Amino acid sequence: MRSAVLVTGASRGFGRCLALDFARLLKTQDLELHLWARSESDLKETERLVRSEWGTAAELRCFVQCVDLSNPADYAAKVDQVLLQLAAQSYARVFLVHNAGSLGQLGLVHECASNPTELAQYWELNVTSVLWLNKRFLDVFGASRDELLAATSAEEKTQLVIVNITSLCGIEPFKTHMMYCSGKAAREMHHRVIATEQEAAGKVRVLQYSPGPMDTDMQKTIRESPRVDPELRKQFEDMKAQGTLIPPAQSSQRGVKLAISGDYETGAHVDYYDLDPPTKK
Repeated sequence: MRSAVLVTGASRGFGRCLALDFARLLKTQDLELHLWARSESDLKETERLVRSEWGTAAELRCFVQCVDLSNPADYAAKVDQVLLQLAAQSYARVFLVHNAGSLGQLGLVHECASNPTELAQYWELNVTSVLWLNKRFLDVFGASRDELLAATSAEEKTQLVIVNITSLCGIEPFKTHMMYCSGKAAREMHHRVIATEQEAAGKVRVLQYSPGPMDTDMQKTIRESPRVDPELRKQFEDMKAQGTLIPPAQSSQRGVKLAISGDYETGAHVDYYDLDPPTKK
């Protein structure tokens, strides 16, 4: 069996953990791994760690690509290059993992931007690039209109698994997080539409994984920002002090295991805490 995986934002933090976990959990089969981010040096370090983890298992082809997802001319050309490369091989499954993203400006709604260009730039990185990557992967691996109308697909097919790294902010409003909440909510609905449209043919599955409150640089920014809602900031400060923030590697392992297993409802929002083992009575 051969799989391909593309992870955006793979240069550090949670994205690096995702890349490592796909390598760990798919090392019994041939794997083509594409790592995207803006920092070439950090991407190469992720690649080094992946190859070290892989060892002498099945065939691993790992590609690093500097991509600016806030620049449509850059990412549109590079996704086409990846798809040409993938189309030249045969895969049982192709995973497209949308991890890249930014927090945006924090503060009350009327404080969050000084001009429309700032909002457009945030939307490009966090939403528009995601929509375009999905559109292009669906062009190649999704069910056609005829297949969807007939609710059938070819016997021999590659399954596309789209993983949207999401947040509770995508389904609940958080004060002083207007930009982040709006972007995550837009991505949630976009992926629900894909899941609904593509479900009948069985060629595409969608997982929306919320990794929970992790101990990351983004979390540190929220805790230290004077523009964040005081009650919310206090909540995260307490979690940090009590050691209850989730280690990124721990959350990544849960999410990747779930994506590979397929044991979820396509399009559903699955939180880290939803995967807690049942407590004994």
